[in-house]
Amino acid sequence: MRQGLVITEQFLNGYSSDWIVMSQAWMITGSSRGLGRRLAEAALAADHRVAVTARRPDGFSDLERVYGERVLPVTLDVTDPAAAARAVERTTEAFGRLDVVVNNAGQADLGSVEDTPPESFAAQIATNFWGVVHVTRAALPILRRQGAGHIIQISSLGSRMGTPGLGAYQAAKAAVNTFSLSLAKEIRPLGLKVTLVEPGDLRTDILGSDSMTVLPRTEAYEEAVGAVAARLAQHHGKQPGDPRRAASVIVEVARMAEPPERLVLGSDALSFAEAATRELAASDARWRDLSASVDFPVDG
Repeated sequence: MRQGLVITEQFLNGYSSDWIVMSQAWMITGSSRGLGRRLAEAALAADHRVAVTARRPDGFSDLERVYGERVLPVTLDVTDPAAAARAVERTTEAFGRLDVVVNNAGQADLGSVEDTPPESFAAQIATNFWGVVHVTRAALPILRRQGAGHIIQISSLGSRMGTPGLGAYQAAKAAVNTFSLSLAKEIRPLGLKVTLVEPGDLRTDILGSDSMTVLPRTEAYEEAVGAVAARLAQHHGKQPGDPRRAASVIVEVARMAEPPERLVLGSDALSFAEAATRELAASDARWRDLSASVDFPVDG
């Protein structure tokens, strides 16, 4: 029996939260490139059926030639809640159920908080946070009625840190983290699972000019934001994380009866996570007495 395949006597009565089927029905947002594309390829190679979504889902003909009806291209703008509901409905109608939902769609601009125009800030929040909310809420009634399902949220290790020039993007990802951890506690009693994935730097095109817009910046922010922009430009194409390996790990996690609720991907992400944890603990310890000083005095 392969790891993660758990069958109980309940399978005779239909789909069960204790039964992880070998062939799952997936829906992946932002499937046209990057990690989303690699994840779609990995899920299909593992014999799953996959709804690949994008604003313009016309780039999946190669997958359709290889995998036929197991590939379902779906038009989806994640910022539109009605479109999210239609995408979930179409996926469920085509596959008969919905097992795994991956919120992967994302978008980033690089600029200081002061220099980021309101429309850019709003667009990043709309895609990176509200898109996750819309798709998740659309899927929940289906998963709840099934009594089983797995929501996988692609966040970022940067959400734990704070990086000059990425305030809007990382704020959205931090909101995804808290949203997902709260969601996990709400739906665990229903037999549903959440995994929050926090990758480090994967070698995708996210740092390329087609994916990330570098906004004009005030000279005063050159030292902080300009340094980050230069480092990211030099880093493009040299990121340590392999998106194919990351995709394979996520597919394996989706097979697990008890998957991680939070998963860091990449040795660089592990180093940053450990550093962020130490920094937070040190800050809390340093100001411990000041923090506790707001309590009412103990009587007697």
